[in-house]
Amino acid sequence: MIQRLGLALCLVAYSSYSYSDPYSYGASGNAASGGLSWGMGNVFPNSTGLSINGLIYRYSTVKNPEDDMKVHVGNLNPNGDGYTFRETDDWSGVPGNTITKSFTLNNIPFELWGRGSIEVEGKGEVKNPYVIYNYRIDECFDPQLNPSCPGYKKPMPVIPEVVIYNALEDSAVSEVLDTEDDFKYDENGNLIDEEEEEEKASRLELGLASSQNALTMLKTQGQSDIINLMNSQTNIAMYYNAKINGGEYKDKHTLSDKQMPDNKMALRNTLSQQILHEKMIDMQYNK
Repeated sequence: MIQRLGLALCLVAYSSYSYSDPYSYGASGNAASGGLSWGMGNVFPNSTGLSINGLIYRYSTVKNPEDDMKVHVGNLNPNGDGYTFRETDDWSGVPGNTITKSFTLNNIPFELWGRGSIEVEGKGEVKNPYVIYNYRIDECFDPQLNPSCPGYKKPMPVIPEVVIYNALEDSAVSEVLDTEDDFKYDENGNLIDEEEEEEKASRLELGLASSQNALTMLKTQGQSDIINLMNSQTNIAMYYNAKINGGEYKDKHTLSDKQMPDNKMALRNTLSQQILHEKMIDMQYNK
């Protein structure tokens, strides 16, 4: 039975694989592996442009032949009432058995497939359920995902927005510019401290006042008087009357001998030099 299920799956897949590019195809795992109800989000890959083009299911029933029993296999329509797919198998009046069915679908978009289930109506039990979906993915559903798709447009690079800073529009800068006239600068562009400027001004005023006072004094006092005043401060008569203690200093040390003896070592050295000198002269004349 498993071999027949695989053969049926291949037949459905073959009919769907006849489509040409840009499509890719695949089959889901067993959607009913966790029970008789399943969510579709856990069955298919997360992809855009996905549609379902086939369905295969297989299950076994356990029942008494005389009991009425129906099995409904389907998927709800999430966008409204009813079902996107629904198939009913009537087992009334027959013994339990295994059934396999396959369906070819017209690429129904994945968004129309709600929760799937296998429901039992009547007396009986469903065992070993298998539900497998065939799907197709349109690789060019969004042309921008694949450069080979028709309608693909080369994306433009994101150009960052550059905000031009205008310092004159900055309130902090404006406040500084408004107070700039309160400051004074020297010829080198250095800020002049107000206290230092006031101190320089006071020193200049004092200097001018002193020079004016000196000129006033010169006007009221004659030049001869000034010279006499200067001479009185430089009287050198006191230096002429000064006396320095002095006298004659006699030698205390005398030689005991009246004649100094000759230095014998110096005499020998002088003789040797004389002999050497004479030898050099003889060598010069080849003697």
